[in-house]
Amino acid sequence: MNIARVYTCVPALVRNHGTRRDVITRMLDVAVDGPSGLDVGFDAFSLDGYDDAQLDELPFGVVGVDGGGQIVRYNLAEARLARLDRSQVLGRDFFRQIAPCTATPEFEGRFRSFVSGLEPRISFPYVFDFKFGAQEVQVEIVRGSREGRYYLCINRLKFRPPRPAYQPVAAPRQAELVPGEDAFGVRRDDAEQRVVVMPAVALRALRLTWDKIAPQGWSLFSAEWGFRWGRLATIDIDTELQERRDLTLRDLPLDEALELIRAHIDQDGWGQVNIDVTSPTATSRGAAIITLERSALAEAAGASALPRCGLVGGVLRAMLSHVSQRVLAIREVRCVSQGAPRCEMVAVAHARRARLDAAAAAATDLRGVLAGLDGAGGDTSRAGDVLARLF
Repeated sequence: MNIARVYTCVPALVRNHGTRRDVITRMLDVAVDGPSGLDVGFDAFSLDGYDDAQLDELPFGVVGVDGGGQIVRYNLAEARLARLDRSQVLGRDFFRQIAPCTATPEFEGRFRSFVSGLEPRISFPYVFDFKFGAQEVQVEIVRGSREGRYYLCINRLKFRPPRPAYQPVAAPRQAELVPGEDAFGVRRDDAEQRVVVMPAVALRALRLTWDKIAPQGWSLFSAEWGFRWGRLATIDIDTELQERRDLTLRDLPLDEALELIRAHIDQDGWGQVNIDVTSPTATSRGAAIITLERSALAEAAGASALPRCGLVGGVLRAMLSHVSQRVLAIREVRCVSQGAPRCEMVAVAHARRARLDAAAAAATDLRGVLAGLDGAGGDTSRAGDVLARLF
């Protein structure tokens, strides 16, 4: 059973412009030169070969345990879904300290039999109980390539209210697992995940350090940092949507999904984002046109000859790639740090990256870059094409 595909198997809704995935995929529907890394069809027996960063990119929970049930690996999705801090979970007994609701014949009993047996994998449904709610899950247990290593792959199917009768065995909250940690300067968000506050001046210090050590490296570093950050952020957004509405980001109507991305950037203080994927200007060129107002990165950078908002660009690239299931390329055309009134970016399918780079190198503004993508102007979408997509 491919757990990753069960995770995303939610009926799509068609409202307004259609689902977010459908519209963006049509807009960027060109051949992709290389694997996307976005569709997580994976071999569960290869999990020992994944490093921690790769485990963190999986959109479902993964818990690595030894034969006694002691936790040796714990990925980001499981930490988010269980609302526990990974650093405080490793080394603890999964069945006794972290998930006492699993100390049953239906779960722990199956695990013990599996350890002593020869089966390569087993799979079964279960209900996890947390004090903040119950979760219907599909569990797959597989043997790792290392002797004595086992992986619990936990795919959430439904989120439900707390079940009062199971409160005595519900998983502990983070504050119960590590009491009094606020005295050590630890802050947490509403989902009990650890957060830190970083002032804009810290971003400026980071950028200045890069300019001193590797003058040409900041744009590459920040874009890659943002892309990896954005991939993790999509897991967080999807998790919250599943908890509240049994939907994922790809299933939302386009307008609502784009608003969620905008709000995610805005609420963390990076600035106000607008993403245009439906206007004739965007659709005729197969591009997303992105603007960023009051960019924290640009304002922290000061005057610059180069665009400075690659970090936000990387986050947006990851989110749009996740939704469209296409590998994308994104370039910042103009930045406030260069004296522009707002920051402007263009995203296209990865197969057109070279064309986007050439257009950005030859033009000095957004209009010039868009003209360079498909010649001067390009045909606007015909009414018949729009209606055919709509119906």
